[in-house]
Amino acid sequence: MSGLIVAPLTFAAQAPANACPDVEIIGARGTTERPGLGVLLGPLARQMTTQLPQTVRSTAVDYPASFNYQPSVRQGVDALAATMKRTAAACADTEFVLMGYSQGANVVGDALVGRSVRGRAAAQPAIPAALSDKVAAVILFGDPTFTAGEPFNITDGTRSGVFARGDGRLDAFADRTQSFCNRNDRFCQGGTSLAAHLDYSKFFTDATEFTENELS
Repeated sequence: MSGLIVAPLTFAAQAPANACPDVEIIGARGTTERPGLGVLLGPLARQMTTQLPQTVRSTAVDYPASFNYQPSVRQGVDALAATMKRTAAACADTEFVLMGYSQGANVVGDALVGRSVRGRAAAQPAIPAALSDKVAAVILFGDPTFTAGEPFNITDGTRSGVFARGDGRLDAFADRTQSFCNRNDRFCQGGTSLAAHLDYSKFFTDATEFTENELS
């Protein structure tokens, strides 16, 4: 199935081909973005690859990222989990940085803790506990499952997203997570602004510094 295929992206400071990296960045793009890491996560991954002291490999989750939302998310969850399992089997010491934008943030959260419906768990996590321990950092932007009041939120808004995950659902990853959500963002705040949903590159430095600290 094409939704379960992932393709490593080559950047100048990546780990050598066929070598196990210290860190694998796995990114899930937003809805309707072209295959790859997308216009937000691609530049962020390049910045992290340049600035992190570890060797880094970046991998894009190759999933539909379509308006057929829930089936698309499920394919993304399966693809992300398959990537982690494959890397862990070949590279036991590699740590993971998971990044998601918009629908891709939904994918990352569901992979970690299972799908949520109205704040309640509706499926088991796709990532087994042994791999969860290898997740060093989780970076989310414009997450439709954003839940107001969580300790890892970076926001100037007060509302929850259109598919709010519910209080405490990401507690196991709270100290490793940053979830960025702009005020009035159409999806992570249930607001009216598409412009707010597109304005996340301003947080690249924060996300990179957080990730570096979590990896140290």
